[in-house]
Amino acid sequence: MPNRLPPFTYEVPPPDGRCFLLDLPETVIVRIFENLDRVSLTRSYRLCKSLNELLTGSTDLSLQHTLQTSSLILNPLSRLPDPSNPKHNPTTKYELLSTLRERLTRFRNLAPKRMEKFDVNEPEGNLYEYLEGVLMRSVGGGRRGGRIGFWDLRRVGEDSEWEDVHGGINEVDGGGEGEEVGEGGLGEGGVGVGDGVGDLGLGEGQQEIEDRVKRVKSFGFDVAEFAVDPGQDLLVLVEVRASASRQFKMYIHLLTLSTFLPHPEARKPVIEWPSALNRRIIKLGFQICDDGLFILYHNVRGGAHDQLCGWQWTTGRHGVTIRAFPTMSFESFVLLSPSAFVIATIVTHLDPQSEVIEELNNADDLSFTHHLHLYAFPPLGSIPVSDNPSEPFPPPHTAVHVATLDLPKFYVNISEQIPPPRLLIRTDPPPRHTLPQHPRDNLPAFHPTPQSGVMMVEFFCQMPDTERDPHYIMAVLKSTLIQYLPAPTSPLLFQAFPRPAPVVPWPVLAPFVRLLGPDMEPSHWVCYVYQYRYATIRRQTEGGAAKLRVYDFDPLRVRKEISDRRNAPPPPHDGDRDGIHLVTAETDLRAVRPLCDRIKTGGKMPYMFVEKTTTADVVLVDGERIIGVEVSLSLK
Repeated sequence: MPNRLPPFTYEVPPPDGRCFLLDLPETVIVRIFENLDRVSLTRSYRLCKSLNELLTGSTDLSLQHTLQTSSLILNPLSRLPDPSNPKHNPTTKYELLSTLRERLTRFRNLAPKRMEKFDVNEPEGNLYEYLEGVLMRSVGGGRRGGRIGFWDLRRVGEDSEWEDVHGGINEVDGGGEGEEVGEGGLGEGGVGVGDGVGDLGLGEGQQEIEDRVKRVKSFGFDVAEFAVDPGQDLLVLVEVRASASRQFKMYIHLLTLSTFLPHPEARKPVIEWPSALNRRIIKLGFQICDDGLFILYHNVRGGAHDQLCGWQWTTGRHGVTIRAFPTMSFESFVLLSPSAFVIATIVTHLDPQSEVIEELNNADDLSFTHHLHLYAFPPLGSIPVSDNPSEPFPPPHTAVHVATLDLPKFYVNISEQIPPPRLLIRTDPPPRHTLPQHPRDNLPAFHPTPQSGVMMVEFFCQMPDTERDPHYIMAVLKSTLIQYLPAPTSPLLFQAFPRPAPVVPWPVLAPFVRLLGPDMEPSHWVCYVYQYRYATIRRQTEGGAAKLRVYDFDPLRVRKEISDRRNAPPPPHDGDRDGIHLVTAETDLRAVRPLCDRIKTGGKMPYMFVEKTTTADVVLVDGERIIGVEVSLSLK
């Protein structure tokens, strides 16, 4: 063509076949590849030998690729100099890469970097909480009290002089109920801390470790419930006060974890629950995510209705609310995103054709179904709030019902004392978009991406005349449910009468989840899952040693394990190889009570797990450590 423009220099390939990209300075090439996503960066390693050598030899790109394949984010604040210690050099990317690779390897093999043990000598209460290295327990025994013990396990072994310190944990006067499941209390035992798994035992240096990590604080009121977000230095305490007409009011205190003073970012340090209560004893569920504080309260005034409320705790604005209708119970909830949550529910149905419908004491005409309900609402920060404290806040939004996911059917017969299974749903950490900023001298360098993680749904069954109640646990990836959510800016979130929510039948959901049981161990604490890992204790039926088992549902890590077995002899198969147990086949559960039907799950959700012998009775997990607690009651 006569009018064709002459090609640019970069459009003409060199005669020797060399790519112009490789002629650029290495720093420029690194900045180019730093903007690629995981899939594009992974493919770049296979383009040519020269590019592979460049990418492999770059610490920055190796760190970025390792973070992307692990669904993690690098916290840039962790690389800033510490104002309180100006002589300390910030962590380099080479050190971060080495730490991350070692941590992933140790979690994969359950090989701890170090093990620390110490004693807790205070009598325990009935409240427990653990999140990202901060352990909280009510102290003093009894159901009510204002003393709380704090153990900052992030301080254990942070200096080289503490690498080989051992101690134990002593708890006396145990026997209180757990926060979620009342199964007795903790007595003498131990906690192990490390980049991997901690064992239990006794040793020296107990007092030194206690002075370093333990604090006990007495507050001026009875603490009914509490929650914590270490990354925001936020401590939430709930107080119930008596008011007129035999009613009670609930107040939510927002304090700092470091000083126990009112949080400086909270415009209202005390938030009042929007309605009065008809009893002092309460049961709450918490989720703290960025500037959102969400609380599920069971059995609010006016009947057996459960209510979930969310506040923008920085301003004190009541932003969202949802209340169960009379035939539904909100069992538990978790945040799926900062503007959406999942509620595990039980719905009661009445058979209109029943012959005993007029007999109030006869429950044969009732049936029960279990569901996961997805709700969404406008982001809390999208609603403008006036800086004038005298102006009222906008009214809260009612959460929009997005979808209903059916769960398997269970046999229920009230006359035979077989009630419907209770539900508990859990996932950690919350889907934060704000990276941790505390403690400033010991910031976590790596944080999970908001969309990553697995949710564990527990089914607490009760069967009479059985030695042990059946217990089932269902794993479902958060990405499986996120696909049903509307965009945060969707106009559907602002409609007063939204369209009916679609229903996802159980046969459609079953291949994308994994139902395990009926011999799973019920959870005693609420911190047994973190991102894609789920930790539990497996009891031996014939008196053998108990085993700590850590499940890994990360799709990328499981896919890599499948690929490695495909390329190595013998042919790929499920089972144990070098201590890693791979499961790709469906989980087939027979139609034995309490299950009504034969259930096959997990066809599209493979997983793997690793085991280690332990003497622990309770296990906790986060992104850096596994903690085992040995339980023994002490009557003192």
